[in-house]
Amino acid sequence: MSEHILLTGGTGFVGRSLIPKLLLGGHTVTVLTRQQKPDLKEVKVIHRLPQGTKADYWPYTVVVNLAGENLFTKRWSTKQKQTIRDSRIALTENLVDNIHKSQCVKRFISASAIGYYGARDDETLNEQGKAGSDFAATLCKDWEAAAQKASVSTDVICLRLGVVLGSGGALENLLPPFRLGIGGPIGHGKQWFSWIHIDDLTNLIMACVEGQISAPVVNATAPQPVQNRDFAKALGHCLKRPAILPMPALAMKLLLGEVSSLLTTGQRVIPEVAQAQGFSFRYPDIDSALTDLLEKRK
Repeated sequence: MSEHILLTGGTGFVGRSLIPKLLLGGHTVTVLTRQQKPDLKEVKVIHRLPQGTKADYWPYTVVVNLAGENLFTKRWSTKQKQTIRDSRIALTENLVDNIHKSQCVKRFISASAIGYYGARDDETLNEQGKAGSDFAATLCKDWEAAAQKASVSTDVICLRLGVVLGSGGALENLLPPFRLGIGGPIGHGKQWFSWIHIDDLTNLIMACVEGQISAPVVNATAPQPVQNRDFAKALGHCLKRPAILPMPALAMKLLLGEVSSLLTTGQRVIPEVAQAQGFSFRYPDIDSALTDLLEKRK
């Protein structure tokens, strides 16, 4: 069934990959963005949410919320932390208010992140895992709480995203040093790296949009997380380059500040809900994912 989808974060790395699949699925897409002239085709672009009190002011039947300030843009000063929170929570609260008023939204799919679980060691985490207590974990916890307030009016799915690998995002930043043969694990390299191929992520979002997957929380990660040192080894192998030079954790902290903790620690996350509800990953292991992504770049 064709839906009218309101998409936030549509100009970002994930959003741009999602839009063609939504359109191919026969859905109508409206993108909410601050960019005045985004390079988006076949979609309607708006810069503010529709205002009104009548039921017909809000035409959207599914809301996909992917917006949020990049965590790595600046050091985490007190001001920047507030900017990060506002870019996620304030917008989510605004969307929820409109969902309550409209009474026509079937599903609200709101991004979160596996940072929800905080820094963990070897514990395997499904969607029932407890929240951590650091800044990123508290941010995700509060962000999800804001989204779940829409549950009295519609079905809510909070997607806890792992590291998304594709033509952009984290992989784009990692490739230059690895191509030069100076890439390697971060710190001791034993921290877990829970990731997902961009195609699997957009397919997973599509499954949520179309009602094939439904749960309050869904881990958006591949079923085979790896330790950071194994990811580095796999990337080096695909590039036919050595990947043995570690980036000391202290150097990373001096370079990035508190945000470096997202790289020097990790979580071992599995997508229990998605698999239990029949979702099939095209790229379940890191070797097949990297091989595909690097082949597409040739």
